[in-house]
Amino acid sequence: MRRLARRLEEERGQALIEGLLALGLVLLVVAFAAEAITYAHARNVAQAAAQDGARAAAAGGTQAGIERANAILAAAGGAGSAMHANASVSGNEVTITVNGQAPNLFNVPLVLPAVAASASLPLEQYPADEQAAAP
Repeated sequence: MRRLARRLEEERGQALIEGLLALGLVLLVVAFAAEAITYAHARNVAQAAAQDGARAAAAGGTQAGIERANAILAAAGGAGSAMHANASVSGNEVTITVNGQAPNLFNVPLVLPAVAASASLPLEQYPADEQAAAP
């Protein structure tokens, strides 16, 4: 019985197990940080696409705004691949909305919210008397 008690009191290998547990925890924190950075980058890309699309839509119409926003999303590569742009006009204001999902670095089902960004600008309209005066 004493022999068994003495063996149970030995701590050989304990440092190795604690080190492996700590390493696993550090890797988990790094993985979550990488996912958070990827999500933040996708959100910034969506906001930039919405803002630039709104500028193009204010000057050239809603279709020009959608095309410009989608071009920016395509230029962003993987960050914008699962997002798309929509346009709406309310009175004399145009709004470009970009919706979609942020890319996942790891195949782990995390509960990240969908990426959504929008930007609005007034339509560039000229008074009728200025348009008639143009040659």
